Amino acid sequence: MFSTLRKLFCFKKKLKTPLGFCDGPSIEAGYLSCCYCGTEDRYRQSYDPKNKFHEAVCMGKIKVMHHLLEKNNFHVNDEDEGKRTALHFACFYGHLNLVYYLLFKDCKINALDDQKSTPLMKAVQSWESEIVSVLLDHGADPNIKDCNGEAAIHHAVYVNRPDIANSLLQFGGNIEDTTKDGLTPLLLALRERKFLMTKYLIAHGANLHVCDLYQRTTLMYAVKWDCEYFVRVLLNRGVDHHLKDAFGWRALDYAIEGKRT
Repeated sequence: MFSTLRKLFCFKKKLKTPLGFCDGPSIEAGYLSCCYCGTEDRYRQSYDPKNKFHEAVCMGKIKVMHHLLEKNNFHVNDEDEGKRTALHFACFYGHLNLVYYLLFKDCKINALDDQKSTPLMKAVQSWESEIVSVLLDHGADPNIKDCNGEAAIHHAVYVNRPDIANSLLQFGGNIEDTTKDGLTPLLLALRERKFLMTKYLIAHGANLHVCDLYQRTTLMYAVKWDCEYFVRVLLNRGVDHHLKDAFGWRALDYAIEGKRT
């Protein structure tokens, strides 16, 4: 109720820049909405089991898992009401030995939960780089997209892990994959102010001349961030500062109106 009222209040504020793109303090990260209401950390939401089998997985109790499977009380690919499988839980909670066990039992490696998330995505979200590598070695698809149009590499951006992104790219991950909002991993990294991932993606050949659905450039996102380092990098690599977005604004216009230094 309060969050709804807050959003309504925010939208009544007069915006200085189109869709509030450069409104508000540049140092405050984590704003995902155009009105700067902010959103909760997507990876801090609870991920709790709903049955004995999945509970054993979360707790890393391989003997209990094996017993339940042998008694035919559960199947390795059983889903809960959120369509989450044992492999989703094992990856999220970082139980590498259980991941090996479940793969040996021929579990579905690319199973989708109700958010279209794969076990690989859950491993990325939990910073489980070794599990990510194991899943990729066993054929996990790094290019499946969730309900937001985000692939595993976009989740690597959110957690700011170049090492995980590197593993994904080595197994066919798409460095130019776009979300429903038209964001490539580089645009997302700039929007989310992820320094390590932004630097990594630029160094590994990400297209610097891409635009989002509103034709906003990488340079505009660097201005939004107020990051002089990446502004200089992008300008030195030929990103055109004269380009205008769908609202007719240039990067310089955003810098002036957003009071970016």
